[in-house]
Amino acid sequence: MPQDRVPRVVTAANPSPMTLDGTHTYLVGRARVAVVDPGPALPDHLDAIAAAVGGAAAEILLTHGHPDHAAGAAVLADRLGARVRSAALRGGDRFHTDAGDLVAVPTPGHTPDHFAFDWPDAGAVFVGDLMMGGQDTTLVARPEGDLGDYLASLERVRALHPGVLYPAHGPPFRDAAGAIADYVEHRRSREARIVAALQESPLSADALLDAVYGGELDARLREAARGATHAYLRHLEARGVVRLGDGGWALRS
Repeated sequence: MPQDRVPRVVTAANPSPMTLDGTHTYLVGRARVAVVDPGPALPDHLDAIAAAVGGAAAEILLTHGHPDHAAGAAVLADRLGARVRSAALRGGDRFHTDAGDLVAVPTPGHTPDHFAFDWPDAGAVFVGDLMMGGQDTTLVARPEGDLGDYLASLERVRALHPGVLYPAHGPPFRDAAGAIADYVEHRRSREARIVAALQESPLSADALLDAVYGGELDARLREAARGATHAYLRHLEARGVVRLGDGGWALRS
């Protein structure tokens, strides 16, 4: 692939179980640059981004407003003399770089304000937290996330037929179609486990968490898993599969 069709990456020093190796800030273009997800407000990280941009004209694009993606945006914008594009985004908005345009794609689900950025000239999409590199699942953030919206967003990205997906955490997905299929199947399998666990009797959300994730769940991820279980239950409830009663969650008869 030509060098100008591969983004430059600056990785923030904020690794954790939730951010994997840290937040990836992507730079598209060199004379006219789009900065996707400036990341946390860590001085060394912002210094590295500013050095990579140099004196080029720049625009800052946010996939969503979580601090590990957006906390450094205002400081970096002042430093670069750049605009931050986030809450006012609309689907189809285009951002020009000398390596091709980026196009805003609404991808709610992880959060209501989540956007991906399609890079048609490179056959690539920057997917933010819609997907996590090296993983087959990501967090549908509680309470604002929505699993129905999330699955629809995966289909919206699939319809773009990208060759590669660049997540904000973890390595790129080089088989985009296969990765999206794996994500959809993972969600279906989790919901199937919930339905199977409710075959005998109603259960609390915490009991379902244990039934779905098992006893080997990293304690640091338990709260995230609790939120994911809640998202699955609400999605199944909206489809008329389960209901919440006095005895806990149960299958609808």
